Amino acid sequence: MARKRGFRNIVKEFKTYFGDGLLDDWQRLCRDVGLNGEYSSITQCRKALRTVHVNIFDLLDAVKEGRTPPHFGTAGELAEYTLETGRVYPKKAAKKMGPVRALLRMIF
Repeated sequence: MARKRGFRNIVKEFKTYFGDGLLDDWQRLCRDVGLNGEYSSITQCRKALRTVHVNIFDLLDAVKEGRTPPHFGTAGELAEYTLETGRVYPKKAAKKMGPVRALLRMIF
């Protein structure tokens, strides 16, 4: 029951945040997670994002607050945090939406 009261539509939030998936959207995502490089293609953005371990809920909260989300040193540390906090992005939705997949890590 508590889950329903506190439920966030994280899929909708990310889709609204990300936009149409144009290069500008990808570059903004890179900046928002704290990557400072020059990324001239979506492919470059995707490759750079593979090196970042952030929780998607934390990312969206950080963007709203004008700060960079906390980073984790490894995918394992991110998985542990994600499971402890219950801030898990729904796997089913991730398969449908390309951009969010760049941030997803195996946690189970």
